[in-house]
Amino acid sequence: MERPTIPDDRQLLRGILIQDMRQDLRRHLRPMLAWYLLFTAFAVVAAAPLSTWSLAALLHWIERPLAGEFDGLIDIVLALGWLMLAGALALFAVMLQQAGMLLVSASHGCRYRIAAAALRGMLRRAAPLAALTGCQVLAHAVLALPWLVVGIGLYWLLLGNLDPYYVITVQPAALWWFLGGFLPVLAAGLFLHATLYFRWLLATPALVLEGLSPVAALTRSRALTRGRHLRIALLVVGVALAIAALPVLVTLGYDRAATPLLDQIPANRWLVSAGMVGYLTLYAATVLGVLFLGTTANALLVRALFHRLGGVIGVQDADAVPPRPGRFVGGAEAVVLVVALVQATFAVVSMNLGREVTVTAHRGASAVAPENTLAAFEAALDAGADAIEFDVRLSADGAVIVFHDSDFRRMAGDSRAVVDTPLSDMRDIDVGSWFDPVFSGERIPTLAEALDFLDGRAQALVELKPDPGNAQALLDATVAVIEDGGHWDAVILASLSPDLVRAARVVAPQARLALFANAALPGTARRTDFDMLGLNHVRVDASVVADARRRGYLLQVWTVNDPVLMARYMDLGVHDISTDVPAEAVRVRTERAELTDVELLLARLRSWFRR
Repeated sequence: MERPTIPDDRQLLRGILIQDMRQDLRRHLRPMLAWYLLFTAFAVVAAAPLSTWSLAALLHWIERPLAGEFDGLIDIVLALGWLMLAGALALFAVMLQQAGMLLVSASHGCRYRIAAAALRGMLRRAAPLAALTGCQVLAHAVLALPWLVVGIGLYWLLLGNLDPYYVITVQPAALWWFLGGFLPVLAAGLFLHATLYFRWLLATPALVLEGLSPVAALTRSRALTRGRHLRIALLVVGVALAIAALPVLVTLGYDRAATPLLDQIPANRWLVSAGMVGYLTLYAATVLGVLFLGTTANALLVRALFHRLGGVIGVQDADAVPPRPGRFVGGAEAVVLVVALVQATFAVVSMNLGREVTVTAHRGASAVAPENTLAAFEAALDAGADAIEFDVRLSADGAVIVFHDSDFRRMAGDSRAVVDTPLSDMRDIDVGSWFDPVFSGERIPTLAEALDFLDGRAQALVELKPDPGNAQALLDATVAVIEDGGHWDAVILASLSPDLVRAARVVAPQARLALFANAALPGTARRTDFDMLGLNHVRVDASVVADARRRGYLLQVWTVNDPVLMARYMDLGVHDISTDVPAEAVRVRTERAELTDVELLLARLRSWFRR
């Protein structure tokens, strides 16, 4: 066993760690590459599916998909619990990978034998590593509780009576009072979290290399890092930022240097497709190599810190390995390469070459006219929108009116709540002047007036915006208005609440339904009956599009106002784009309709790299 001389802080900062990392990398590069590929295969086959299944099973057990808005304290607690479990599983996967890297770096022998032994060693330590993960996550959760309570208290005290959208868009003085009171508390909380993280940074090598229990490993790490948290933090954060930048630089390099080479391929769809498969396979291999270097650098940094600060590094034996370890690890390498090739082929084959994307005007053409007004609807129709999304609420006397916020503060400077105001009083509220004096006198329409105005010229995507306690009443009143006017053929009912969407299916089984969500967590699509899923566009990627097509529902992205992003989502194959500028989306769609299949393939590739 080797116990090093503990350096002073100046020695640490002069590069001893960097020297150790370079020596370890030179000595163990090939075994670590074999281990990385082996672990990647293990993660694809076992770890990732198991994590996804666990999270989805939890949502099924608690009977809440947690998509859209959170209604009350129970939903907030459940969401935080789900996020804590998701974070714990992610941290556990990182610990497993780091444990294997540490075992490889402390071993001697051929790369296949070491990598295979590391996998067995990792699995043997899985239970204590899971316990170590649980201890750390639980400690951070307890540490987060005070500043979360303070933040929630300040929010309800200063902003609880204000409409959230009003707070975001108008940014009243109460918001700045909230931020002024909460940000110092948050900063102090994050500082404590960071201190705890760096205090326990060396717990994994203590458990793996010294064979300590989870609690003893945490204690050991605390002793080794005492008094050096800041210097360790600067070193670790610096390496982490460099690692995070590498994939971005690779993607930019491929986009700007390599992508134009595909333009030299003859304009034949099959030749271009074959070139793209090879191109994406090479890109995937490059990214895998970059991620390997980043993961290796992080593991070696932790090992060097552990070694130089007094941790005991022993040489691990490599006896407990499967028969023929070369074939064992070689098979894992082959699996990774095959997966990369299959994914590249699937990506090219599934590239959307259709022109069927529709355009929805978000609250009408709300970039050129006041939202949720007949003027905005008229502008959307003039722009060529296929559908118009608008919000409905209940007035004090039970009328269904077209309005987004819970009060009139943002659009009319009136603090009255919608649910407390009768329709007759709303008729006097000017909701156009705030946008532009040209629209002075624009009034709040009722749902019946809006549907009669549209008269089937565009689909009406009616989003239910209930106030506390009136969700069922709003749904019943909305359904009654649609039935009385005979508008079902031109209406889709939508909500951010999965419960309300399910209730709508019961009340109006003939209705087409849409679920809107800021993030659709596992289990949502499986357990909520809808015809369209509307997602915040930042949550949409190729896997989300593929899932929608596999499950047979339409996928909408909202709210997309950048033409470059519009083109990207059209290339991904979404069914509908919701935007404040429908004229721009129609223009982009028209331009893409004029491209050949080969041009569309190349455009899709460029969009893929610029995601």
